[in-house]
Amino acid sequence: MSQPRAPTGTTAPSPPIPTDPKKLKHFQSELRERCTYLDESGGRLLRKYRKALPDDVAQLLEGQWQTLHDLLKAKSKDLHALLEAAEPLDQNLTLHLGKWRKSASREYFDSIVWAVVLTLLIRIFVFEAFKIPTGSMIPTLQIHDHLFVNKFLYGLKIPFTRLKFLTLRQPHRGEIIVFEYPYKDGSGSEDKDLIKRVIGVPGDRIRLVNNVLQINGKPIPRKVIGESADCGQEGSGARCVMARECLDGVVYTTQHHIARPDEPFANGRPDWPTATVPPGAEENAAVYSLPANKNFPDFVVPEGFVLGMGDNRDNSQDSRFFGLIPLDTIKGKAGVLWFATRDQTCEWLCAPDLSRMFSLVHESAPGGTCDTF
Repeated sequence: MSQPRAPTGTTAPSPPIPTDPKKLKHFQSELRERCTYLDESGGRLLRKYRKALPDDVAQLLEGQWQTLHDLLKAKSKDLHALLEAAEPLDQNLTLHLGKWRKSASREYFDSIVWAVVLTLLIRIFVFEAFKIPTGSMIPTLQIHDHLFVNKFLYGLKIPFTRLKFLTLRQPHRGEIIVFEYPYKDGSGSEDKDLIKRVIGVPGDRIRLVNNVLQINGKPIPRKVIGESADCGQEGSGARCVMARECLDGVVYTTQHHIARPDEPFANGRPDWPTATVPPGAEENAAVYSLPANKNFPDFVVPEGFVLGMGDNRDNSQDSRFFGLIPLDTIKGKAGVLWFATRDQTCEWLCAPDLSRMFSLVHESAPGGTCDTF
């Protein structure tokens, strides 16, 4: 059996192995990095371009690559053996596969580029990190909570437009959504992302009576569970009633202000919609009041929109005040809370709240239904 022919060219001598301990340590690190690169890139080139080589050259390169691969797999510390395996493989790869071979720096650069591209694609179309900016979702979500948003569920959005495609479904009642503020009304929220809970979907008749949410003429299941001395915000001076609600199989906690002598509006805003547009509401909120709202004292959510509220019902600028949320402005559904702190005034350099980190934002009712709530 004939032996594979030797490649043309002269094999350069291996660099000497240093004797100085510091230089030797650096040499070992560089050599192992080089061998790892040759192992990965050489194997990839041979798998892809073997058919373009003469059989004897291909066999020679495969043998040299296999020798180096086996040394690395065995975690060999024999520097002479690693050098003797790396040098001829490096030179022959350049000689016979040079037109397809990339330098180590080019390989690293390409890897970084692809990693950045993949990250951007994931952020644009699949998941995105979101930070809670205000206390409107207390007690469910705290200020400075960090969570991931599922952007794929409600449809992929073409960047810089409101056009969507591959929509799996529309938001359901009880789900927490992140959306782009939809109006240019000078409120200061333009071009910002907000987060609220979906209370009404198209066709729903919505009404809030004495802090109890009614949908399609029926109050949703609700249990008062106690009071909060500061409504979840230290130093607020407010007191709140805490209640557990169940909406379409999703269980969550809301809070409402308790009347106090120095509070001019008693217990906040217990009834909605109101006959007239309340002070501070944006122009778009006029659709809820007379004469625009033909279904008063209810409001019927029109097609193409949802109605959202914060769980901190008396301290939330939500759909009741800025208007309905167009479906094409919704970016995604809140998913996993991945970072939380114990101190709301501290964002990063503070003690993490491990009991809440890596928890799901949504809580399902037993059996996935509110029938036994």
